[in-house]
Amino acid sequence: MRKVLIPNRGEIAARIIRAAHQLGLKTVVTLSELEKETLPAQLSDEVHLFEDGPFEENYLNIERIIDIAKQYKADCIHPGYGFLSENQHLAQACQEANITFVGPSPENLKLMGDKQVARSIAQKANVSLTHSWEGSLQTILAEADVLPYPVLVKAAMGGGGRGMHICHNKEELLEYLPVLSKQALRYFGDERIYVEQYIDKARHIEVQVLADKHGNTLHLFDRECSVQRRFQKIIEEAPAANLSAGIKQRLYNDALRLCRSIEYTNAGTIEFLVDDEGQHYFLEMNTRIQVEHCVTEEITGIDLVQWQFKIANGLALDFSQDDLTINGHAIELRVCAEDVTNNFRPSPGKIRNLLLPDSNTGRLEIGFNKPGEIHSQFDPMIAKLVVHAENRTSAIQKAVKANNALIIHGITTNNGFLNTLLQHQAFTDLSLHTRFCDEHLEELVKDPSGNDTLLSLAYTAYRVKEQKGPFWRQLLQYAFSLGDKHYLTEANDLGHALSIRLNDEDFLLNNCILDSNHLNYKLIDADHHFFFFEEADTVLINHNQQWVRVKAHDWLPEYHPQTNGETTLNGDHFLAPIPSQVMKVHVDEGQEVKKGDLLLVLEAMKTENHIKAWKDGIIEKIHIRAGQQVKLNQNLLAYKTE
Repeated sequence: MRKVLIPNRGEIAARIIRAAHQLGLKTVVTLSELEKETLPAQLSDEVHLFEDGPFEENYLNIERIIDIAKQYKADCIHPGYGFLSENQHLAQACQEANITFVGPSPENLKLMGDKQVARSIAQKANVSLTHSWEGSLQTILAEADVLPYPVLVKAAMGGGGRGMHICHNKEELLEYLPVLSKQALRYFGDERIYVEQYIDKARHIEVQVLADKHGNTLHLFDRECSVQRRFQKIIEEAPAANLSAGIKQRLYNDALRLCRSIEYTNAGTIEFLVDDEGQHYFLEMNTRIQVEHCVTEEITGIDLVQWQFKIANGLALDFSQDDLTINGHAIELRVCAEDVTNNFRPSPGKIRNLLLPDSNTGRLEIGFNKPGEIHSQFDPMIAKLVVHAENRTSAIQKAVKANNALIIHGITTNNGFLNTLLQHQAFTDLSLHTRFCDEHLEELVKDPSGNDTLLSLAYTAYRVKEQKGPFWRQLLQYAFSLGDKHYLTEANDLGHALSIRLNDEDFLLNNCILDSNHLNYKLIDADHHFFFFEEADTVLINHNQQWVRVKAHDWLPEYHPQTNGETTLNGDHFLAPIPSQVMKVHVDEGQEVKKGDLLLVLEAMKTENHIKAWKDGIIEKIHIRAGQQVKLNQNLLAYKTE
């Protein structure tokens, strides 16, 4: 192999480019016009830009991808994850065009891509399974009276946690089955769904495998993927902690037996549920590189992406199972553009400032290295932050430190939520299960009370340090507000230190340094770090991934609390909360609605947002239609009350 086409984008495209270059391969990456300034475009030897259009015309267009590979004389294709990564037809098309597909065989993809077929294969291989009910929509509905609720509904060709829903009773099942079937058709091109036994508070454990074309099949230990929201992982670890060696060995044995039963080749992942009694159940097999492959690389020292290329090129694994050992503990954080306080709603928009951690702090997998726009057409995951340490406790501490060094200003991200998760007592105590976020959601999304003293001292220090020229023994005064609290500080720059008087108390800040946006100081024996960004008449401070807005005053103003009137959801108009596509309009002009009635369904970043009436009233005017793309703050409908 000499040149690889990468029909993908973002951080996985950059990851594949680096691995290819390390092996001496040239690269071609396909990107939309929206992403021609991103990191994959900078790293790749060649770039093919798609014209604007739906994914069906570019990233999901097999014929076009094969034509591009021929155009650039690429002799192999690495699909990454997402898009066509598990599509048997792409692998078959590569085979017919004499292009190497860097992944499993078309037959492997066909067998394991269909979740129902995969379950039957697992059953024949004597791998433990949950009970399931399959067939047509009508067949499953006919079983509604006898199912052991709660049950989990899944798309037969689904993936990435999408198209899944827990139904707690017959009424919910009857309501959601038709909806989920339509979603499955839209997302995966196949309307088939199935229902399986739901195991409450199980752990999600997966086993990484590598298999070459010479009969060698190995496991690279396990990963803990239990911390999820909306069935999508947000923190992954390797290895799974507090899981017995006996259980792990059974998982390894089942994973290897399943792979050998279908003569699987290349990298793959077998996912299991483990209940509180230690019983495990096969979930599915992912026939591609996983988002979370990095944590396995960190604890084994094996470059999985490089080995994907080597195996596809016919090379045999040059290590045995006995050669593999676990070194320390690794944690991966999925950084997403989303608002955790608003049901994890996607949050596309423009990044105004971007500060990245250095390589000593953590391993950053990201698709951009400068401010730019996060577009609503793509998945909300924008980066992965990976750390490795000698044990889990040290890895958690390192993950928090690395996360605090990744500053994304301009859009809402889940960085603060990740910090809260990492430091939650149940997480550190290993009380992990797939409903962890749901169980602790109120605590996890609660806006933590910032340390107003530390912030006030930081703001004062920032104002002193940003001014030009020395202020030796010069007294400075600053009036400002943090939320509804108002402060007056006095500062004296001593050169080697900064003396600040706040609330009739004196503080001495040592090693106080402002370097661009970053301010740090030592108070008593502790170091504190802050990041500052100017916005109109306010200053935005980031402290441990919590954002605080500070407003300066010429004098200390009198504070008058304001009542919150009819401001929810823009009063009598509903404006688009994010750039999105209108999936369906559920109301007509002149229609009376009650609070809680469904008005619209918007879709952005592969997530549906159900917009409900926020008060009783009448729909006065509808400005949009189904299928229309809308911009941020575009007026969607007018509302009136009588």
